[in-house]
Amino acid sequence: MIKGKKFAILTPVIALSATLVACNDEDVESEVDEPTDENVEEDTDSEDTTTLSILGTTDIHAHLMPYDYMNDEEDQTIGLSKVHTLVEEAREEFEHTMLIDNGDTIQGSILGDMPAQIEPLEEDETHIIMDAMNEMNYDAAALGNHEFNFGLDFLDETIADADFPWLSANVVEPGTEDPVYEPYTIVEKDIDGEAISVGFIGLVPPQIMNWDAAHLEGEVETLEIADAAQTFVPEMKDEGADLIIAIAHSGIDDSDNPSENAAIPLSEIDGIDGMLLGHQHNHFPSEDYDGVEAVDVDAGTINDVPAVMPGSWGSHLGFLNFDLTVEDGEWTIVSAESEIRSTEDVPSHEGMEALVQDAHEATVNYVNSPVGEITTDINTYFSRVKDNEVVQLINDAQLDYMEQLQANGELDDDLPLLSAAAPFRAGRGGDFTQVDAGEVAIRDMNDVYVFPNTLHVVEVDGDQLKNWLEYSALNFNQIDPDEDADQELVNQDFSSYNFDVIENVTYEVDVTNDEGERVLNVEYDGEPVESDDRFYVATNNYRAGGEDHLDADVETVLETTDENRQIIIDYIIAHDGPIDVEASENWQLTPIEAAGDIIFDSAADASEYSDGYDRIELYEETDEGTRFTFE
Repeated sequence: MIKGKKFAILTPVIALSATLVACNDEDVESEVDEPTDENVEEDTDSEDTTTLSILGTTDIHAHLMPYDYMNDEEDQTIGLSKVHTLVEEAREEFEHTMLIDNGDTIQGSILGDMPAQIEPLEEDETHIIMDAMNEMNYDAAALGNHEFNFGLDFLDETIADADFPWLSANVVEPGTEDPVYEPYTIVEKDIDGEAISVGFIGLVPPQIMNWDAAHLEGEVETLEIADAAQTFVPEMKDEGADLIIAIAHSGIDDSDNPSENAAIPLSEIDGIDGMLLGHQHNHFPSEDYDGVEAVDVDAGTINDVPAVMPGSWGSHLGFLNFDLTVEDGEWTIVSAESEIRSTEDVPSHEGMEALVQDAHEATVNYVNSPVGEITTDINTYFSRVKDNEVVQLINDAQLDYMEQLQANGELDDDLPLLSAAAPFRAGRGGDFTQVDAGEVAIRDMNDVYVFPNTLHVVEVDGDQLKNWLEYSALNFNQIDPDEDADQELVNQDFSSYNFDVIENVTYEVDVTNDEGERVLNVEYDGEPVESDDRFYVATNNYRAGGEDHLDADVETVLETTDENRQIIIDYIIAHDGPIDVEASENWQLTPIEAAGDIIFDSAADASEYSDGYDRIELYEETDEGTRFTFE
């Protein structure tokens, strides 16, 4: 068994590209505390140590190749094929390595959608992502939240083709604490003639029960991440695990209730020696988490437990390097370091490219299939501050679909129809939707609607509708009219995909008001919306199953199997001639009279599209894009 749970970090390493963190020699080579008697045996000779490197990937999101299918072009900052090259280099660098993955692997690019929804696999076919991971010789993987997006049957069929276990300790049978999947695995590895038993436990955000309720309700339940670890880590130690690594599809959050991003409480579980994190698409160790409670960025630890979060889409490979000694079969950690390495300057692995070439070419052909035409450019550059054409297109298509449902008798015709949609790509990581006028293809629709959601219809009353809009209004920071300094209008901690715009009602948002009191003058057909008014609202399975936007008692009246994205495609195909997408301007921000400037950031190209927006003016060009003022 491992001695000395709280061990010294002798040589912290933070290998990051220059674009991620400014790190000078003093930062990297700064002195750290020497090991103490409490955590390292005094007579340990450093020459007797052996390094075991645990290599980790996370949030690959079906990006096997360095290719952006939305823009139909190469992208050398992503791709599991580039990670594969780094893995082979690491196996040359370190004599003893293991490779693990942290989930959100089978969904997220069009290549991942192909076998799930577009060209379903035949019974004897293997999922291409499992082929790729088998080729890389993974030792274990944990299920992420997006593994459940295509339903349990597809998930089970997919992971059955893996040559390694897929783990999840906190997805359990309904009404029990019995895991549906293997909660952990213990892998025996030979190190210089001595056997070490390395345990891996998989953990996923329990919020999957909300996000994929349509697939999971009644089929599985979830436990809190730390609770499941508390149950199974002692069991792993009893079964002889010498080293325990938590593969937690979870990020870092020092708030009072870090249920979704539970790395900090997880690090407090006795017996966990290292953590592979993910879910947040961030980087650790890095300045992303500088100043977060319990986090030591320089050491690469959380509560003294080494941890690593290697970005997303194959941008990085994570390393948890343990220097170990063994005596009489008992292993001791002498030191550890965590590190992430960028794949940007690494060549794509030729063997991997050959393996996935057919799937890649089929995906490229599919995304270039023509759909129809639009008359003007549409983008999401200003979608978080004003009504927007991209969101309008989604809502128009969903409303058209609902009208067909009513005509076919699948929805009662006695309630008004509304539609909710959000700008999915509107600034996260600098990504925005941009579709040029003229012919549009499948790839453009994936740019408009990123996720493989299905359309659901909920019934809400007037109060529930207003509460929904109030939650969406968290998109904005509260503005103090008397403040002379610049104030940021958009709340960057609030994801753009949560900023729902609800079509067929009109309303204002007053950002000078407190949260919960911002949405004003909500009207339907020119009349104020009253508490007892009722509406059907088109949304998606993710939203209908959630608890943030919708009150707990909101009823889902229709769960379709039709993808929201396909509904938009069908809407464009069915349109007679080019579509003129024009924002209805059904909502606006109440005019702001502030002493200082109200500012927001957008893409570098945004200034080319700001003409005609009377309340928006260019403020300055920045390293990341363009900054505007809003009146």
